[in-house]
Amino acid sequence: MKKILFPLADKEYAVIERVHFLLKSLSKSFIVEVLIASKDVHEGISKKLKGCENVILRLAEPKYLPFNFDFRNDLARIFIQYTDNICIPNTDLKLWKTAAFDDFWGHVSNISFPEITGIDADIVLLPVISFEDSPWEEADVFYTTVAFMAKKAGVKTVGYQVYPVFNCLKLMPRLMDAIIVREEYERQFYINDGILPENIHLLTDEKDIYSLSTIEEVYKNHLYNDQIEIGRDELGILVINHQKFRPQIKEIFNAIGQLGVPTVLSLLKREYHVREVTEDQIMEKLYFNDIRKITDRFYSIESQSIVPIVMLSDVIISPTYVTPVEFASRNRKKAFIYNPLCGSRQDINGVKFVNMQTELTALLKKAYSAKKESVSMTNILKLLLGDNHESKG
Repeated sequence: MKKILFPLADKEYAVIERVHFLLKSLSKSFIVEVLIASKDVHEGISKKLKGCENVILRLAEPKYLPFNFDFRNDLARIFIQYTDNICIPNTDLKLWKTAAFDDFWGHVSNISFPEITGIDADIVLLPVISFEDSPWEEADVFYTTVAFMAKKAGVKTVGYQVYPVFNCLKLMPRLMDAIIVREEYERQFYINDGILPENIHLLTDEKDIYSLSTIEEVYKNHLYNDQIEIGRDELGILVINHQKFRPQIKEIFNAIGQLGVPTVLSLLKREYHVREVTEDQIMEKLYFNDIRKITDRFYSIESQSIVPIVMLSDVIISPTYVTPVEFASRNRKKAFIYNPLCGSRQDINGVKFVNMQTELTALLKKAYSAKKESVSMTNILKLLLGDNHESKG
């Protein structure tokens, strides 16, 4: 397996609270070495990744070097020597004359990471640093050391977008072999800023995007619910049961049966009884034979679990417009109302109305294709590494 180096400092660990989910996902395809800059982060991430195979945790603590004025003066002379021929554009003012030598300590750090002596990995993932959310000095030196060592070793460095793209340092993206962004406008920003389009990769996998978000969205936390696992090659479909539209429900199952792709099927129960007959008994009698023809991965869902199952599913289908369908659409799920008794209607809040089984099947196939084409962090890293890249164990 190829190896990823993932440096992680205090600030990024604090603001990207779900990064461990990304690391778990990457560990299914790569060896992931997490290089950690502090004991607190090491302790926290160790608990979250406990028992995770293919993950190596390594602590590299900072060391603080003694400084004196002679050392400062030597550094100043070196800076002048290397920049003496550089002038501010369109002037004859030398760059070094603007470097505020009366406060040269501000340009020098006494922090080092002597334990980082080289890079033993196939690729390095680094956060693109922001000047509005600038890292602490230790983190700055930490990431700089890793980037320098990677370049020295000829190892690819890949920057991933965490902070608003408008506030990111100009130099860092140009030092990276590739940049990973989460929105099309971020990609366009870098193109306008002179980064080659082929070096910018758009991440579209919803889980991976949220794992790099600095903002928590409570509903999206259910994306990582491992009670029902739906793979990238499976289509998760939630059908909303309704006692008044049982023929339509059977037609929905028939349309799903024509799909011909791996399916994880869930049916949302509704609290409904006919005298002594329960809804569970009605569902089993009416639907279970149809469901068995579709998949052996079927779940009967209680109404109080509507939010988790909506967030886990890719598609939601209902015979009538109910609140969960609108909620699903707002959270980027494909949402369909199937009822052949209804005429054609325009989409409402992203919810599409369908009155033909063949159309419903076609829409489900399209949803499956879109899911298969979504781009994950794993996809991007495999592309960047290439099949001919010699792996490091």
